[in-house]
Amino acid sequence: MFGFKKENISSSQTVDIIENTVYERFLALGFKKYGRTLHRFTDTDISQVINFQNGCPQKGISDTLWVNLGIRIPECAERKFVTETLKKYYHEYECNIRTRLDSFIGDGNVGYSLKKPPEKTGEYILKRLTEDVLPVFEALGSRDGILSSRRRFSAFDEMYNHLILLDESMIYGRRGDTLKAAELFNEYYTACLREYNDALKYGRKVYLHKGERIVYHCTKTNKTETVTAPESGYVTIYNADNRHLEYLLGLAEQLNISVNDSPLL
Repeated sequence: MFGFKKENISSSQTVDIIENTVYERFLALGFKKYGRTLHRFTDTDISQVINFQNGCPQKGISDTLWVNLGIRIPECAERKFVTETLKKYYHEYECNIRTRLDSFIGDGNVGYSLKKPPEKTGEYILKRLTEDVLPVFEALGSRDGILSSRRRFSAFDEMYNHLILLDESMIYGRRGDTLKAAELFNEYYTACLREYNDALKYGRKVYLHKGERIVYHCTKTNKTETVTAPESGYVTIYNADNRHLEYLLGLAEQLNISVNDSPLL
């Protein structure tokens, strides 16, 4: 018996099939479809997002699908205790907790091939979203859940987990607990200040391959310097940057938070 040869379809049509496989199940969970994005609100205004990214034109990649995941807490994304009017939906890149499905579940994939049968790929992605991602969405579906459980899901929060204290400050500030907001803000600011002072005093180590070169502005000499690695290994560079600290001081002023006096070295 001769096998049935499937008619060729475009990568866009392939993603349509995969996305619709997920959407058919997730519609009942409150998700709505906006182009390549599935979105729902929880706790009134917290966004939970699943985005299907068809390739990467900038890198000439057209046969790979990435499934981007995100959670957006308005006050954390906008850095305001009183947030603006909600939009109909938010993109994954507007979220302040973000990851990719393949990275989160660590299944050995780097994206998902669009050359494979889309029905099979769609069922696999649906299974992983249902078993691995939905429990995270449920746990982090409210501000109470985010405050109590966010640190449990570090693999879901690789991009911005260094901002947890600042985000928690924003959540408490939105709730009107300005004392707790100021406490957490100062704890975060102090940690950033300590990191800056350490980088200023001791530098930071950067791994370079043999012959690799790095050009940077040296904070010790206030000049542009070039380092070329004589062999593969770590080199120390002095390029401490206080722009984030300056941003935090400006933010504290906007939020009416007093920052503990701690001088820069």
